[in-house]
This record gives sequence, C-alpha cells and structure tokens, in this order.
Amino acid sequence: MRGNNQTKFSGTKAVGVSILALCLLAFSQLLALLIGNMLVAGGMSAVTGNIFTGILYAGLVLGGVWLICKKMLKIPVTDFKVGKPDLHPFWIIAAFTMPLLVILVYQLFAGTWQQSSMEPETIKRLVAGSVAYLGLATGIVEETVFRGVIMSSVEYAWNRKIAVIVPSVLFGCLHIEEGMSISGMIQVVIAGSLVGILFSLVTCYTGTIWYSALMHGVWNCLMIGGLIYIGSAVDGTAWYNYVLDTDSFLLTGGEFGVESSVISIAAYLLFAVIALLLLSKKKEA
Repeated sequence: MRGNNQTKFSGTKAVGVSILALCLLAFSQLLALLIGNMLVAGGMSAVTGNIFTGILYAGLVLGGVWLICKKMLKIPVTDFKVGKPDLHPFWIIAAFTMPLLVILVYQLFAGTWQQSSMEPETIKRLVAGSVAYLGLATGIVEETVFRGVIMSSVEYAWNRKIAVIVPSVLFGCLHIEEGMSISGMIQVVIAGSLVGILFSLVTCYTGTIWYSALMHGVWNCLMIGGLIYIGSAVDGTAWYNYVLDTDSFLLTGGEFGVESSVISIAAYLLFAVIALLLLSKKKEA
C-alpha cells in the first residue's frame, strides 16, 4: 500500500483515527435506527422503514469517512480503499458460494427443514430488513470501518501483517456478548478473527472494501438475517429453519449461533487460504 501512495501515520494517529471510525459507526447506527423508527411510528411502512434505515446507516458512515479524509486527514478516500473497484468476478461468486456451501454441508447432518407460518407482510418486512439493513448496509459499514479505515490506518503506521491480524481480532472480540461462557467467548473470538482475516485478505487482494462488503453482506443476509436459521431448535422469527438433531455447540455455534460453528469456521479458513494464495501469486507476478 505504501508503495502506491506514500501515506504514513504515526501509531498515535492510527489509533486515534480507528477510535474515531468506531465512534462514527456507533453514532450512525443509533441515529439511523432512531430516525427509521420515528418514520415508521409516523406512518411509514415497516418495509420502507427498513430499507430507508439501511440506506441512511450506510450513507452516514460513508459520508463521515469522506469528511474524515477530506477535512481532517487531507487524503483521498481511496487511501482507505473506498473507491471505484476493479472487476473481480471470482469474489462476486465467492460471496454467494460461501454461505450456500455452509448450508449445503449442514445437509450432511441429521435435521429437518421447517417453514415458519408468517403473514405475507411480516415476510416482506423480514426480507427488507435482512437485505437492506443487516445485509448490504451492515456489510458496507463494517467493512468501511474495519477493513477500510482501521486496517489501512494500522498498515500506514506499522505493516500489512499487523493490519490484517490486529483489526480482525478486535472484530472478533467485539462480537462477545454479555453472559457468554468462557468456551463461548473463545469460539466467537476465533470465528470472528478468522472471518475478519478473510475479509482483510480479500480487501488486500482487490484493493477495495467493496468485495469484502459484498461477501459480508450476503453472509449476513442468508445466515443471520432471519431468512434461514440453523440450530437445535426452531427460531420463530426466521422464515426457514433447519433444525439439527444435535445440540453440539461445535455444530450449532453455541451461544453465538451458526456463525461461530466449526462448519462456518472451516468455510472462513478455506476462502482465507484461497485469498492468501491469490495474493501471493499477485505479488510474484
């Protein structure tokens, strides 16, 4: 990265910018949800409200990052890997292949598919929230902040290896939830760190956050957005459930869910290895 633009940060500056980006994420999320809920309470349909909230959330963060670059740091936003992407068809395909592969692997384990009895309007609201907010918006926001601002800042201050690993471990740690057991915490940190490393390597290879954002968004949409739920018991808020005949925390992901299962971890690792090999080959070319 430095070889392309000579941007350099001190360690203090990198930490400061990273904290600012995290604050921007939290503020934008709260503001978008507040405004979205107010509009729905005022008569806007829940479907439109979910779509509007997702667009506003992503827009606030992207606008905030642009202001940080333009007004505070005096660098182009492309230095944070938020720019027009080159075409990388492999990673577009991978974005859909990874969650579908995980779902397919689960079919090897005993279980049953069950469809929830939801009203059509509830399904529309669920799909809108899954695609627009949890999928696209969250994917764009988290990749802009973690792989764009934070990873780039750390790399400008230190080096790429630290930039790939440290923000990814931070990403994993931020998924720890209150009341988790020690084993649950370890499992979610491992899963979160690995998927963070995967997204970081994809960003390094493509030179932009947009492909990791697509992968992140599609994963969220299919795996945690409520369209499909995989676990040992039915989730009444999900459209389709694959109810496993086992409650093994290795398969169910324990307290955090399927995202931290060994199946998901294996998928993160597989695509991370592919990204690493492609990146190594690119450097040799």
